[in-house]
Amino acid sequence: MTTVSFSNKNMTRICYMLMSVPLLVAVTANETPQQVVTRYNNYKAICDGMGFQNVRCKDPVAFQSSLTKKLQYLKNQETVIFDKVSLNEGKAYDNTSGIFTAPFDGIYSFTWTILTTAGKYFLTEIVLNGKKVVLNYIDGRGRDGNSMSTSHANIKMKKGDKVWIRTCDTTGQFAHADWCFFSGSKL
Repeated sequence: MTTVSFSNKNMTRICYMLMSVPLLVAVTANETPQQVVTRYNNYKAICDGMGFQNVRCKDPVAFQSSLTKKLQYLKNQETVIFDKVSLNEGKAYDNTSGIFTAPFDGIYSFTWTILTTAGKYFLTEIVLNGKKVVLNYIDGRGRDGNSMSTSHANIKMKKGDKVWIRTCDTTGQFAHADWCFFSGSKL
């Protein structure tokens, strides 16, 4: 006796194939719309019985934001609010609070960039529900021109979890307007 195992990906393909068969048959057999729906529901019941779960169509979640004014001398753990939003698919980023709220469970990818000027620095971290995940440190002290730093984090989130950028461990001294960005998307 031979045992065959299927991965979730293969099960998904099999179920999609089974559910598409009634549509192909309907075209050639001239079935009524009600007959096609009944046949589809029968195949769907088979897939459900095999443990296949409905696959939600991918809802796009992505945002891109930037600063419109320079930031100076922020307090420790003060939220950095990227107030200019150029993209907000899924409306999960709030530009008045600077907080991204996950609309679905999943893995989200975040990137933020900070530009400071000569002689200044700016230390930030991305936090998940208030807990530090990744740091970003940009130090322009001892330099003649501007300095820029970008950090990235992939974060597993549950629906309703919150992520934001805040200063950490010290007072942020200076961040340029129009050159600082915060973006994210659901993978």
